[in-house]
Amino acid sequence: MQNTIYLLLILLALLEVKEDTTQYDNGLYGLNNYTREFDFSNSEQLKHLPSFGKDPSYIENEKLKTPIKVGKHKGLGRKFKFKENGGEPNEAEMEFTIWIENKFQKNGKNNEIGKFSGFEGIYDSRAGWGGKKVTNQNSWSVRIAHAAENNEGKIPIGLYVYHPNMPEKYGTTINPHFSLNKEQTYTLKLYVKMNEIGKKNGIITFSVDGNEIYSSNSWKFRNTPCVHIKSVWLDTYIGGKTPSKLTTYTLIDNLKIKW
Repeated sequence: MQNTIYLLLILLALLEVKEDTTQYDNGLYGLNNYTREFDFSNSEQLKHLPSFGKDPSYIENEKLKTPIKVGKHKGLGRKFKFKENGGEPNEAEMEFTIWIENKFQKNGKNNEIGKFSGFEGIYDSRAGWGGKKVTNQNSWSVRIAHAAENNEGKIPIGLYVYHPNMPEKYGTTINPHFSLNKEQTYTLKLYVKMNEIGKKNGIITFSVDGNEIYSSNSWKFRNTPCVHIKSVWLDTYIGGKTPSKLTTYTLIDNLKIKW
């Protein structure tokens, strides 16, 4: 009897160790672990930014061109995967320049959100993107958003976020009431930090040319510590469901990633 009790105690101890191990958060913190820069001076750099789905982007004049044909949605679809480059972090920052061609989102459909680049932690492909609502799945994403050209001929920008227990089918839209001029170069910077488990203290900050236009420390991206930042999601997409009404493009340059 005594031996049986002793064995049960050992078994319970082993189970506790196993449970603690599965709850361990091994995501990287800080922005001084790794840095990667892409100046798009040669096509070899694209090997580290593999495409997914149909990606029409290419390097031209040392910039990444993201062409969108009339009747199409997508001009760029690439990812920088952290797991293959040192490890998945719990916080990361990306910075890049963008130049928007004059016909981009001209006569675009109102109330449809287009997408630029951002971060993703989509561990369950059934949620976190494309109208796939996140309830309790291990998925989230944060991308810079854009809308149809406004009355001043500018492109409104903001953020588009998929997160656990989001209220709608599509991503939560953040509108900081900021617009970009066309055919002018801007530097965009996006920072994301994962929340602590059980808390809504995840961070997003978004700046344009060094000026912060959005900041919040009350986001919830994950319910378990195994969820981190999987990749930088390089994206140029018009829609929603409505494709581009004109052939257009953007130019991306000087991509810097810190984690």
